[in-house]
Amino acid sequence: MQSIEDTKQTRRIQISGGSTYTISLPKKWIDEIGIKNGDNMTIVKNANHSMTLFPGLDTEKPRRRAVITISQKDAGESIQRKIIAVYLNGYKTIQIISKGVKILPEHSRLIKDLVRRSMIGTEIVESDSESITIQILTRLPELTFDVALKRMHLMTSNMHREAIEALSKNDIAYGEEVARMDDEVDRFSLYMMRTLIMAIQNASMLYDMELEQPSDCLNYRTVISRIERIADHAALIAKRIKFLKDPLEPKTIKEIQGLSEDAINCFDNSILALTKKDPILAEKIASGVEEIVKKEEALMYGIKESKNSTIIKFVLEDIRRTAEYSSDIIEVVINKTISSIISEK
Repeated sequence: MQSIEDTKQTRRIQISGGSTYTISLPKKWIDEIGIKNGDNMTIVKNANHSMTLFPGLDTEKPRRRAVITISQKDAGESIQRKIIAVYLNGYKTIQIISKGVKILPEHSRLIKDLVRRSMIGTEIVESDSESITIQILTRLPELTFDVALKRMHLMTSNMHREAIEALSKNDIAYGEEVARMDDEVDRFSLYMMRTLIMAIQNASMLYDMELEQPSDCLNYRTVISRIERIADHAALIAKRIKFLKDPLEPKTIKEIQGLSEDAINCFDNSILALTKKDPILAEKIASGVEEIVKKEEALMYGIKESKNSTIIKFVLEDIRRTAEYSSDIIEVVINKTISSIISEK
């Protein structure tokens, strides 16, 4: 067990010259981290009046290769879960091996499909009968967290609008095309979750992402999961089209489109409030979400029994859930900006 001195010590600050202060660092810590005399260090001043000290970016060491050993008895879903867990934990190279026996063809297909469908910036660089090696090529400077978040939001917003359009046209093929877009949203979700996990473990990456403190990673994890869920509901709307017995009536289409537009506007504005750190806009969205819930309840109450009534109810619920998940995003905005709207005594 580590002693308190292994993780926390108090040192006195001393002035050196007219405008510089110095503080000594424990030799044991320096040796364990691998810092040498003359190495560059980076100091970050955090918003919570703390400072973070970490080695220069050039000294950052990539994580080692992760090796996953599988057998022919393993379930394909179990293998996929292990690969995703390693990907999220920031490893640059993932090797799947099956010692002494061949990897089953169905396992090989599942792994390759997972890489293609769910993992941004990855390639299979080696593959033989007993091993598959996955290389993660994408680095943060090439696809920043902010850019990935914007793309994920735009894809999800477009998914919802196109799902409603396909529903109004009773176009099954269009709906299936929209539903497939969910895979792309999931890819961005995994990439950003991986980035957040790495940022918690690496102060330099946290700084690159322009996050003020590690707790911000928890807030953004909530945002990402809510965007992913909104995309899931858009995909559900698109998938429900094939179960319609008849085209929807014009009056019903108009009601669904109106509620949908209100919900997606709340979603778009919740992301805008997040990027602008605007608590006033966030409060306005909260009121809008309440109105959407009331409208959805009224529409539900007014639905007459028909061949399509069950599908219509499911669609209305999908739209309401979109608004409610947007409400979760604005809660993050308010939590992050509360210090700017209160006074401390």
